[in-house]
Amino acid sequence: MAGAAAGGFISRAFESMLKECSGKKYPALHKSIQTYLDSTKEVDQHSAFSETNQAASLTAYGSSSETDAGIAKNEIEANNSRAHTGEGVERVGRPVGTSGTITAALAHAGHTLEGAEVELVLNPLRLAIETKNLKVLEPALDCLHKLIAYEHLEGDPGLDGGTNAPLFTDILNMVCSCVDNSSSDSTILQVLQVLLTAVASTKFRGTVYG
Repeated sequence: MAGAAAGGFISRAFESMLKECSGKKYPALHKSIQTYLDSTKEVDQHSAFSETNQAASLTAYGSSSETDAGIAKNEIEANNSRAHTGEGVERVGRPVGTSGTITAALAHAGHTLEGAEVELVLNPLRLAIETKNLKVLEPALDCLHKLIAYEHLEGDPGLDGGTNAPLFTDILNMVCSCVDNSSSDSTILQVLQVLLTAVASTKFRGTVYG
């Protein structure tokens, strides 16, 4: 299963939250969302630039081959053979290491965010939950639920010294704190979805969270 169009659910949730952060409302949340969106745009622009370069390189390569009249037929056949086998062909596209980017990790369910990527995604969600404003709270809960359900997050909340333990323990405790006597049914349902999905996830090892 594709990661909801390479994390499109995150961008949609964040863009919805931005509408509620207009003006001077929730400046920290606005900044953290914009940082995430800018980082994904940079990746998309780099990919588009690489694809354009690759197309231009192949076009130029083909044109120069056609001008070599003396060896035209043999050269074209040799080039086609190399292109088919991958031998001698320069790959201009995606650079080594982009598999670690957020876009690549979110492209398919089960690909885990790592290191700074986790903080970049979770920081806006944490700030949104703190507002207690339903217009940003509920998209944040839905986004967190999907991140866990699609197995993009891995950690040991509740376990001392576990992977990402403080970060995940903190945000899940915040999720629990969303529910009080005034909570709407939709908020309660979303909180239960997040917690039950975390309990059922094979990538979350630990206790939940009181």
